[in-house]
Amino acid sequence: MGHAEMKYFAVKTTVGQERSVATILESRFHGVFLDFVKEVKGSVKITEKNHVAVVFNSPKTTAMEHVSVYIGKDGEPSEPLRARVQEYSDETGFSEKILGEGRYDPLLLKTEGWAEIKFATPVTLRRGGRYALVLFKDQPEEAGYRWFYGQDGGEDLTTLVYADGEWRAEKHTPLFKLVEKPAVASIVILPALKGYVFVEAGQRELIADAVQNVRHVKARPPMPVKLETIAPHLVEKPLIEVIEAGQLVEIVSGPLKGITGKVIRVEKARREVTLELREAAFQLPISVSIDAVRPVSKT
Repeated sequence: MGHAEMKYFAVKTTVGQERSVATILESRFHGVFLDFVKEVKGSVKITEKNHVAVVFNSPKTTAMEHVSVYIGKDGEPSEPLRARVQEYSDETGFSEKILGEGRYDPLLLKTEGWAEIKFATPVTLRRGGRYALVLFKDQPEEAGYRWFYGQDGGEDLTTLVYADGEWRAEKHTPLFKLVEKPAVASIVILPALKGYVFVEAGQRELIADAVQNVRHVKARPPMPVKLETIAPHLVEKPLIEVIEAGQLVEIVSGPLKGITGKVIRVEKARREVTLELREAAFQLPISVSIDAVRPVSKT
């Protein structure tokens, strides 16, 4: 499956709140998007005969890059701990299709703690979809792994344990973190285009999910924006292109450094401006290089 082409989308915001919205979106587009982290109460063993699954509803459309699970070794297993993700239905159970697989080398696990299991390719999840994260091993041996669970069960989470040839429900929820692949290439605020945050992403749906319930975001879908529309604002224009007659500037180099004046003429071809100095005893226009001045406020 090819990667979606990155495009720019405009998110309408309250004017003056662009930066706060961008900060929230940045946190939503990266890192852990679902977890269950509690004080450890116990553990369940994983062997070739005992597998453990956590069933969850994805809170967003995303690409899951890896999972972190709180585990330990039971003996010295030789086979890596394996993880897979499948769609799940409360009526029909596990789907046959494997959406993603990963493994964790037992040599990396010195003591109990968080272990990161990365999938061979990111696992695509859709918002509201129901999935199962399954930890297991295949090789018959006495040694295995332990997946530690928390004090209570997680809301909207179901734990299943496979033993004696069947899956059964377990009231405790193992500790885990689901980590997504960064979904966007960039988040941009353009001072010249107030009331908008621009997000560079492959799918509009990803942005629509992320802006749900974000304060100061207007109730309208993200709008596709052509690069040509915002490109002029992505690169700061040279001063000679934007300075205008009547603008107040300060001379920043040469014998007149520190003196302010009003621009009365702009010579773009020669990269010069003609100034009327404010502090001169009599008004005598002078021409200086554009590189020798900087704009100042009119106050």
